[in-house]
Amino acid sequence: MPLDDDALFACPVCGTHCAVGADPTGGRRQHFIEECPVCCRPLVFDVTFDENGAIASVRAERE
Repeated sequence: MPLDDDALFACPVCGTHCAVGADPTGGRRQHFIEECPVCCRPLVFDVTFDENGAIASVRAERE
């Protein structure tokens, strides 16, 4: 079950819907690499938070 600060995404490689941890204290715009928990392929994430610290957008791309 995703937590409030998890970014929900569909893996661009395997298509599985997953969640990745995102920390709002890390800044409003974050760029990081994580592996898909299902297919283990590296993905590049761009996560943006709104002024209240809630996730506004998530983009996941193949590395």
